[in-house]
Amino acid sequence: MRAILILLDGLGDRASEILDNKTPLQFAKTPNLDKLAENGMCGLMTTYKEGIPLGTEVAHFLLWGYSLEEFPGRGVIEALGEDIEIEENAIYLRASLGFVKKDEKGFLVVDRRTKDIDKDEIERLINDFPTFVDGYEFELFYSFDVHFILKIKERNGWISDKISDSDPFYKNRYVMKVQPIKELCKNGVEYNKAKDTAKALNKYLLNVHKILENHKINRKRRKMEKMPANFLLTKWASRYRKVESFKERWGMRGVVLGSSSLFKGLAKFLGMDFIKIDSFKEGINLIPELNYDFIHLHTKETDEAAHTKNPLNKVKVIEKIDKLIGNLKLNDDDLLIITADHSTPSVGSLIHSGESVPIIFYGKNVRVDSVKEFNEISCSNGHLRIRGEELMHLILNYTNRALLYGLRAGNRLRYYIPKDDDIGLLQE
Repeated sequence: MRAILILLDGLGDRASEILDNKTPLQFAKTPNLDKLAENGMCGLMTTYKEGIPLGTEVAHFLLWGYSLEEFPGRGVIEALGEDIEIEENAIYLRASLGFVKKDEKGFLVVDRRTKDIDKDEIERLINDFPTFVDGYEFELFYSFDVHFILKIKERNGWISDKISDSDPFYKNRYVMKVQPIKELCKNGVEYNKAKDTAKALNKYLLNVHKILENHKINRKRRKMEKMPANFLLTKWASRYRKVESFKERWGMRGVVLGSSSLFKGLAKFLGMDFIKIDSFKEGINLIPELNYDFIHLHTKETDEAAHTKNPLNKVKVIEKIDKLIGNLKLNDDDLLIITADHSTPSVGSLIHSGESVPIIFYGKNVRVDSVKEFNEISCSNGHLRIRGEELMHLILNYTNRALLYGLRAGNRLRYYIPKDDDIGLLQE
């Protein structure tokens, strides 16, 4: 039996006056999703905790059955997705060229992404950046637009990823001082490493700012009345750690269908296959051909539409996705799950929000409930009330792979019925 998880990024939402006090999913015409809901088992899922907004990468990590303690941080995930060789004595961050104005308080971020700057200009800027500060080596890997992966290395391992962001993320805020995060440090040694790492990074960022402020590229841009790129904003510091592969943990061979390097990195980190797709339609058409136990199809379109802060844009995207889901061809014994990783409000100021999201389980083993429509309110009357950490257990259950609790198959605790090749067999 295949488990097919269709993940509509940021699908959950809030009601809007523009939509007659309905959410975009309530307002949209979704005959195919409603049909699945009517013939499936529905409910609400809280990915982590009610009220706590999550990013896409953390939410997926939890939904695939891993804990926050196992999460290495987004910087490493994105580095893996960019095919950067990961080193043991290094940390990895996302860095972006932005535009700031200095005043008595500090550096006010006018724009987190410098506009209208080409790759040639960017390369000429970063060629003049320092590569060593206080014994730490700094290396930038270009990704796209004005974004990079920043690798910081200390050859003796005196380095920590338990440091804060310099990027304030929100508009009209100041560049933040990078600091050690005491709550994340297990002991005094780790805290001292974090303190020294943060100190070196702050010094590096200030040095980079001075270089950018006086760089001939930026002087030329100012004369042309273009926005200068005068600060390198950093976030998501992380360090590689090894975790069980998806196959080892769940006994299922998995594949991720996605369009971004983030999902390539997540798949690579967990030992899953990755197939790059250019559209949701391509993924829907590809599913019938795939011979995997677990197939994850992701689309960012719903999330991106919500970020426009126009609920009607999200309605249009939902209706387009619904039509494509109507073309999905399933095997008789497939288990189909449709849900979201988090809520993205198309109204208000929040980037993501902490509400639960609707979920459908559709397949021959599920208990069909009385829900007739797929949306946040109708699904609240369904059978399910689950947390993200329970999703993979339900998938094992409804694909008849769940191991009876308390049985000890092999040299570690498992949740799936292992095959003979997964365990040691007694022989004379």
